Amino acid sequence: MVSGQDVLDIVVTSMRDAFLAVTVFVAVMVLLFSWLQYATSGRFVEYIQTHKKLQPLIGALMGLTPGCGGAIIMMPMYARGYVTYGTVVATLIATLGDSAFVLIGAAVADSSFIAPMIAVHVISFIVGVSWGYIVDASGTTPSMPLSKFGPKFGEDLIPESDEETSPLEDLSREVPEGIGYKILHQGFLFWWAVTTIGFIFAVLLLVWSGQDADYELKLVYNPLTLDGFITWVGLLGTTLSVILYFAQKNWFADDTEATIGDKLHSMRETMVHAASETAFVTFWVMIAYLVFEFTMLFSGVSEQDMARHGDGFIAVGIAAMIGLIPGCGPQIIAITAYTKEMISFPALAANAISQDGDALFPLLVRHKAASLWATVHTTIPALITGIFLLVAGISF
Repeated sequence: MVSGQDVLDIVVTSMRDAFLAVTVFVAVMVLLFSWLQYATSGRFVEYIQTHKKLQPLIGALMGLTPGCGGAIIMMPMYARGYVTYGTVVATLIATLGDSAFVLIGAAVADSSFIAPMIAVHVISFIVGVSWGYIVDASGTTPSMPLSKFGPKFGEDLIPESDEETSPLEDLSREVPEGIGYKILHQGFLFWWAVTTIGFIFAVLLLVWSGQDADYELKLVYNPLTLDGFITWVGLLGTTLSVILYFAQKNWFADDTEATIGDKLHSMRETMVHAASETAFVTFWVMIAYLVFEFTMLFSGVSEQDMARHGDGFIAVGIAAMIGLIPGCGPQIIAITAYTKEMISFPALAANAISQDGDALFPLLVRHKAASLWATVHTTIPALITGIFLLVAGISF
């Protein structure tokens, strides 16, 4: 019989662990990569404009950067005629969006995830670059989705590249109004303060675990004890993250052209949106934890039982199909399932290649045909790669 205390313990543990095991490490990585984008975006745009033959390679590199910012930047560049359609496909294949931070956080907390984290990024990059060049070489475009050998549907309507202007000028900016905007822009410093404290304790937990293999953070509600204080830090951090998540009013996608535009023009906005992006990841990781824990609690199914269903061709197909869903939220759940050892590495790779993160939304606004066909053109290599890895018995 499931008691109310059991339910409460699961909720509290999920909130605490989501913050201490994922959020604090994600925050550091998000801030780092957001700052790099802020510092280098202008030089990058100039470089890619003048190196046409390297565009799929550069696009895959941009997609490879954790988060959705690098991939989102590429979308208006295609709409303005700066890059090829193959570059778009390469970028979308290589990106893991915000779910990359889940893998990075898992690798920081558990060294056994370092190899699969590196492997899935390398595989996504290689497949992205290869498929991008194949798309361009075969003449595949949104109007010719079956390449030069198939029928043509309408026109691509991509303008000639104007090298006098930067595509970053096309990025919109947020409108500074509304209660959500105020909560986010006034509360982000408090969130960063709590996250800094949480990061310190998260590192200490790793040290303590390394010193004592039997060490385990106990669920204690008394804040005057060490375990209790750490628990309340985790609860507060996740609660603040949930508040920021709802304040940004983007349920399935955290990055938009407006937020990217703000981040590329202001270091303060970079910190604001690094907080909101991390909060977005936290919310979906917490949801994933709760789904897994309550499924096991009410169904009596163990993690081993769920893992058995996470292997095989069906799992690869489902993981690739989840990647078709726009936005990072569902993908974070899929990647979290891997960190919980509930899906196989081939399924992880299939999802990583298929998913487009938040980058599909700005492309959908600017070029509907390109966005729709891009999902198809990224899912095909996802299925091929996932099945190949499964048949070859490659796993981590």
